[in-house]
Amino acid sequence: MIIRLLLVLAILVAGSSCGQDVSKTLDVSAARLAEIKSKPYTAGNGPGGFAAAALSGFEENPGPEGILFTGFGPYLHEMGFTTSMMITAIDGQGVHEIFAGRWKELRLQAPDAFDAAHYKDLIEYIFAKEPGDSVVISLDVNPSTADIIAGNNKQRSEVWRIKFLR
Repeated sequence: MIIRLLLVLAILVAGSSCGQDVSKTLDVSAARLAEIKSKPYTAGNGPGGFAAAALSGFEENPGPEGILFTGFGPYLHEMGFTTSMMITAIDGQGVHEIFAGRWKELRLQAPDAFDAAHYKDLIEYIFAKEPGDSVVISLDVNPSTADIIAGNNKQRSEVWRIKFLR
């Protein structure tokens, strides 16, 4: 009986997303994942604007810690990400912990500057991680114009799981 109870608890803990409920699950087929891995960035203005990312939450760029976007390439945009969203954590780890040092080594050497190289590194980090069958992304979402008109102008938090189908 105790072994069964421990097994059930282990399954529940493994299925959790760092203590948060998953708001949305996105499925990525094996073929689409292979395509993303082979071409993680599409230059120029794509769907949702020019694909560039920057970290916020530094003295030079105050505000909450997160990844801000000017636009998205074809992958995140088609999954429903918008420029009103800010990624705050990936698999429970804060984005500053993941990207601040990495992005200092890239072209602009400034993690708080909008750059296409930052966006590409983010895509590679999310979609090229091995092993794993999913990644959990924590987001802060600013209210849309429709939300504001309806009287709801509060930022909300969401957790999205990107599930890789094999």
